Amino acid sequence: SCHTYGPAGSTAEVGPNLDDVLQGKDPQFIYESIVDPDAEIADGFSSGIMPKDYGEKLDDKQLADLVAFLTPKS
Repeated sequence: SCHTYGPAGSTAEVGPNLDDVLQGKDPQFIYESIVDPDAEIADGFSSGIMPKDYGEKLDDKQLADLVAFLTPKS
């Protein structure tokens, strides 16, 4: 509900467009972006927008599944 991301069928604009900003990114970058969202801020956005507690709310399998879903397919 916060990002545009084609595979999820979402078109929200609260956060960056994941179809664009995740291109060329590896799973480690995506994982870090989830558990430490202010580590690298996308152009045009400010820190503090994305919740910082996904690393605590999601268990290891949920995080791995989310990273796999978000990792661009070649």
